[in-house]
Amino acid sequence: MSGDSKKLLKKLDVLAKKIDILTKVTAISIQKEKLEKKKQKEQIKILNKLGFSPSLISLILGTTTNTVNVALSKLRKKKKKGKQTKKSKQGEVEQNVD
Repeated sequence: MSGDSKKLLKKLDVLAKKIDILTKVTAISIQKEKLEKKKQKEQIKILNKLGFSPSLISLILGTTTNTVNVALSKLRKKKKKGKQTKKSKQGEVEQNVD
């Protein structure tokens, strides 16, 4: 692959990343009213699901990256705990059936 081809591929990659960000920002602006009515933790969850990085989420919401990381960590723990509770309840049902 020639040097010109590599440069072109790099430029296309940068352009694709910028288009991805613009697409996400457009999606947010469409959902802005719904997003504004939600608490910050829920906003972080939604933006994370849209694929935004914690640093970009913090810029959008006007908070710190640490705040976003802590919220995401708590959401992951809550989700994990919910799955464990669900599994234990399924185990109880299976034991009661015997």
